[in-house]
Amino acid sequence: MAIAELCLFPLGTSTPGVGKYLEPVIEVIKASGLKYRVCPMGTVVEGSVEEILNLVKACHEAILKAGAKRVVISLKIDDRIDKPLTIEGKMRV
Repeated sequence: MAIAELCLFPLGTSTPGVGKYLEPVIEVIKASGLKYRVCPMGTVVEGSVEEILNLVKACHEAILKAGAKRVVISLKIDDRIDKPLTIEGKMRV
């Protein structure tokens, strides 16, 4: 199991607001069935590396379909095999 932080930045938009581009992305994440947490500066998801990479591809397609002319994607993956990883475990202080 891996944990990933995913941020998509739509570029080439006519206004500084990005909600209309990110709403379809959040819907794709919800529909994925993966555990996730939307945060102010990105979204954290939990799944296999393969599931996460497939989700990134689907999110990329969704934001372009929403009208973004260009997209920058930031992705961090923590894939640990010596012990289980969970979103909750990463959030503990």
